[in-house]
Amino acid sequence: MNYYSYVIYNLENNRFYYGFTMDLKKAEKAHNLGQIDQTRNYSGWTIVYQEGFATKQEAIRRSRFYQSLAGQRFLKNILNF
Repeated sequence: MNYYSYVIYNLENNRFYYGFTMDLKKAEKAHNLGQIDQTRNYSGWTIVYQEGFATKQEAIRRSRFYQSLAGQRFLKNILNF
């Protein structure tokens, strides 16, 4: 699996961010260093869910799903939030 779709969570601000990457550790580090515009104002991000995919398109599609109402319900059940 070359690509990952992931969900990170900031406990302090109760915020989620959904993305895709080829390197989960690098992505998490970038979020915590303020290198990603959408998460720059917060620190303390932790990857709480990830899925691996063979193609970039599949990872993007899944990341977009997380943002939908159905995706939110799916994550709420999986993550017990």
